[in-house]
Amino acid sequence: MQSRLKATPKRPAIEVIRKYGSLPLVECYAGQLNQVFMNLISNAIDAIEDAYLESVAIVGEGRSGSITIQTDAIDQQVLIQIRDNGTGMSAEVQRRLLDPFFTTKPVGKGTGLGMAITHQIVTERHGGRLECISDVGQGTQFSIEIPLRQTLPEVRNDAIEPSESLAGIDA
Repeated sequence: MQSRLKATPKRPAIEVIRKYGSLPLVECYAGQLNQVFMNLISNAIDAIEDAYLESVAIVGEGRSGSITIQTDAIDQQVLIQIRDNGTGMSAEVQRRLLDPFFTTKPVGKGTGLGMAITHQIVTERHGGRLECISDVGQGTQFSIEIPLRQTLPEVRNDAIEPSESLAGIDA
């Protein structure tokens, strides 16, 4: 991911602004949350690259890109915000953002699964919330809220013993 932030012949380097608050330990699936962060940052880089190319085409020079990552602890939640100054999204795109296979990227560049998987990891696996705020031409902010403690799934009382399920089978 670091290499995608560096300057290229097509655009200047993308600045990453880190505003990390003091966070307690969080019970989570770290690998899955890492996938969420990588997906959101990768999408932010794509949006910044698109915004740069659009501004070059319109005004003859591109604007510099930045991604701000901010973390805070609020009550029994951790808040992670990832904000970019890329192209932003229309209300229509925002409505479809979590639909599996929906993508705004050209054919061959994206599968349309990243945001659906991101939402599933945040909400179903971590009991959290994912919110998107975006305006066309202004960029996008994703806010992720994750509880500090995960609740265990309920143990079913109607479970049967393996010997009961095999009782009717003759050897």
